[in-house]
Amino acid sequence: MGSLFEHSEDRNGHIRGLTNWRLPGLQAAIRQKNVPSFETLLSTSTSEFYGQGAGYNQHYAQARYLCYYLQEKGLLKPFYREFSATVQQDHTGLKALRKILRTDDLPQFQKQWEAFVFTLRE
Repeated sequence: MGSLFEHSEDRNGHIRGLTNWRLPGLQAAIRQKNVPSFETLLSTSTSEFYGQGAGYNQHYAQARYLCYYLQEKGLLKPFYREFSATVQQDHTGLKALRKILRTDDLPQFQKQWEAFVFTLRE
């Protein structure tokens, strides 16, 4: 979530993440069908997420723009609250994400999210 605010603004006393330099690389990775499922992304270990090379930047970009999507849909705060309340039972956050999105079909959501990402500009 921290990377969401690496490029941000104050909007009516609230910090809002803006699109940034990570977007073109993410869009290219989506075009190349080279992004993991959200189940895979959220289940990575710390060393897998923070690993070296292209995967490192890709993980950050995908996670950032998932948070950006949630922010833009008014779901980021509810997601954070739900995740914080349930992290001991589910450290991945997948249950919280499914609950906030009101879907068990994360592959279908990912298609919608990818379409959303392509509407964005840096």
